[in-house]
Amino acid sequence: MFVIGKETVKSRFATVGEVGEVLEARKGEGELGFEQQVTLDYAKKFTKLDKGKRETLLKELLDFEKIKEEAAVKIVDLLPTNADQLRLIFSKERYVLDDKETGEVLDVVKKYIQ
Repeated sequence: MFVIGKETVKSRFATVGEVGEVLEARKGEGELGFEQQVTLDYAKKFTKLDKGKRETLLKELLDFEKIKEEAAVKIVDLLPTNADQLRLIFSKERYVLDDKETGEVLDVVKKYIQ
């Protein structure tokens, strides 16, 4: 989310890696607050893919008809390795992936974690 003053200009979902990159850039401008530093440490610890792979995987996931941006970002952050983990990501959605779609998504994810 981009805020100017107290008005939201733009809002979108961001991966943990993107959050880490933004905080790292802000760290160069000055000292981070406590919450920002904790978030940066978390991002460094749990970011699993570099920027290029994250962006490419996100684009591939968004090519699937049923996968919305929010779910795609969660998949990039968590990198599920089996159907149960993937189903947990979609547990609050109004739709579910069938077995074929689940397999296809897991195949795409596996390309990036090898």
